Amino acid sequence: MKKIIPHFILLFLFIIPLSAIAKEEKADTISITQLKKGISLNNTWKYKTGDDISWMPTNYDDSAWQGLSSVKDGSDSLLENFDGVFWYRASLYIDSSVSGIPIAMQLRTNGACDVYIDGKFIKTLGVVGKTITEQVSGFSVRPNIIPFPSSYHGWHYIAVRVSSFGSTGKLGIIKYNSDLTIAGFEAKLVSMNQALEEQQNIQSLTIPLFFSAVFIVLSIFHLILFLYYRKNRLNLYYSLFTLLLFLIFFGIYSSFAGADLQATKKILIIEFLALFLVPIFFIGILYEVFYKKLLKMFWILSGILTVSLLFMFILGNNDIGVLLLFLFLMAGFVETIRVFIRAWKMKRDGIKIFIFGLLFPIIGIIILGIINWMLRKIGFGQVADIISEHKTKFFLYSMLMSVSFSMTIYLARDFARMNKKLHAQILEIKQLFNRTIEQEQERKKILENQNVELEKMVTQRTEEVVQQKSVIELKNRDILDNLLYARRIQEAILPEIKLIYKTLNESFIIYLPKDIVSGDFYSFSQKDGKVIIAAADCTGHGVTGAFMSMIGSSILNQIINQRGITQPSHILNNLNTEITEALKQNDSDNNDGMDIALCTFDLKALHMQYAGANRPLWIFRNGVLSEIKPDKLAIGGFRLFLDAKFTNHELKLEEGDTIYLFSDGFADQFGGPKGKKLLSKKLREILASIQNLSMQEQEKHLVKTFNEWKGNEIQVDDVLVIGIRI
Repeated sequence: MKKIIPHFILLFLFIIPLSAIAKEEKADTISITQLKKGISLNNTWKYKTGDDISWMPTNYDDSAWQGLSSVKDGSDSLLENFDGVFWYRASLYIDSSVSGIPIAMQLRTNGACDVYIDGKFIKTLGVVGKTITEQVSGFSVRPNIIPFPSSYHGWHYIAVRVSSFGSTGKLGIIKYNSDLTIAGFEAKLVSMNQALEEQQNIQSLTIPLFFSAVFIVLSIFHLILFLYYRKNRLNLYYSLFTLLLFLIFFGIYSSFAGADLQATKKILIIEFLALFLVPIFFIGILYEVFYKKLLKMFWILSGILTVSLLFMFILGNNDIGVLLLFLFLMAGFVETIRVFIRAWKMKRDGIKIFIFGLLFPIIGIIILGIINWMLRKIGFGQVADIISEHKTKFFLYSMLMSVSFSMTIYLARDFARMNKKLHAQILEIKQLFNRTIEQEQERKKILENQNVELEKMVTQRTEEVVQQKSVIELKNRDILDNLLYARRIQEAILPEIKLIYKTLNESFIIYLPKDIVSGDFYSFSQKDGKVIIAAADCTGHGVTGAFMSMIGSSILNQIINQRGITQPSHILNNLNTEITEALKQNDSDNNDGMDIALCTFDLKALHMQYAGANRPLWIFRNGVLSEIKPDKLAIGGFRLFLDAKFTNHELKLEEGDTIYLFSDGFADQFGGPKGKKLLSKKLREILASIQNLSMQEQEKHLVKTFNEWKGNEIQVDDVLVIGIRI
């Protein structure tokens, strides 16, 4: 079967169009009339197996040689499965009407041959060898042009030495359509002008080369888009679809450009496979556009195609293979129509674009017909004739490009929509940030003005110290009221703890700001059946940290709740980008940022994902602590490697697992007998010692331990600890 399929395609694509050779005039006497029709040499040849250079001269007696006409009825047993070297001879009489007219012999071979005319060596195709290893095939799809001496009329003698190993059948001879064509050595006589015209037409490789270039550019471009944004699988399917089209057209180009026999066979096998894989990926594209996933029918069709190819190429059962291939094509066609009809009924996004693209060739033909009719009416018949001549080509080329045309419009529109949405979100964040900055600047001006006024009053009116003290206290009370109001705003932005405890029954959140407002914040969301929770530590504390926390909390909510992103690494990558843009850190010396630990829980599947920016995750299982280390990257701020991405960690959970997310405030607190930091090691020991307690009891124990350790020391930083038991 491996041999049958390439040869079948070879006949269908390249050799059958030359079957007119068998209908040409027999080459006994060459006249000008016969030459115009083309003269086949098939029935003129005599042959003999073996190799002897003495068979070449014009005066050699070849009367005992066998004629090829006996091959038609299979009477010559010497031709059965012959591999080796043999000779052809033919004698031709050129009529005086042909004298002086340039003649060419068009010749093609699967093996290799040396051509002699009138006892003179003319040309060699490949390298004639006595074994298959010595032979170099001279095969090419386009026929070779060999000048034929026609300066005088009379008898001419042709001798051809041929080697053919592993060719198609008996002595390299193939029968089809009840005519005889020699695959091992095929020749006909035409005028030189006709041969050159045919050669020029066969060498018109611009069209397949053009389509090859278009499709490979599209394939590479959309593969790059997929690699940068892998969530959109449509770019991958379209890249593979256009890659298959490239293989088909570049295979046609390579075959006609002069590939040898073995290379042509390999090219044809690749083209055969690509040709039947194209429908699979086209259906995959439709599924991704209209369903956003691959349906079961995609895998059924893929299975049918795989089994059919298995029968044809491996098991050698051509009948079953072809039957399954026919079933695959019919099922794929019906499924394509079904998808289009359902998409139209459901008013799926993009259906009008695809229908317009598929109908474009027909619409174009109708428009060309109308233009043609109008041109003839106003007297431009010659222009109309040119349009009519190229109308078929337009239809075929537009059919080839219809799917690519539709996909290009669809993907371009989809990309434009996404950019507009992102632009609107970025603009909203910038406006929020600008309002926050303006408010902060106003507060700073108020404080500066107050300090100046107080200094003047102390210097100029010492006697009114008591009165001014009262004024200052009043002003400070206003500032305190503003900060308390800011704390209420910050607390309103934070998720409601009752909602968190309702979802996560066994959990606690310890939130102890150093000042009235905090630079630490926690986040909680529920999206697509998943629970997302985070513990974040912004640069600084107090007012500056609080503003950073509000910006970070707002952006985090948009990423999760509006964009629907739930994978921790993707959330942190997006958060870093938005913070960097919001603070204009690429164009300034602003290095503010945050550290964060973020988890996504699938409580039904007992599955967890985690990503961290300088903040780890601790998990106790059966009393044993495991630490998942974060990436040494911050959100925003200074980065050594700007393109670094966050790592997504996945973990299968078990009932009883206890997970902790925290900022560095607890471990960095000074206190104890020697006034030193508590440190992470001590925190691990504390958590390990309370694993037998419920989460509510753990919360009380941790708060009590922190206050006892701090004692009379000042709290050095905001404290945030989140505990969750599965």
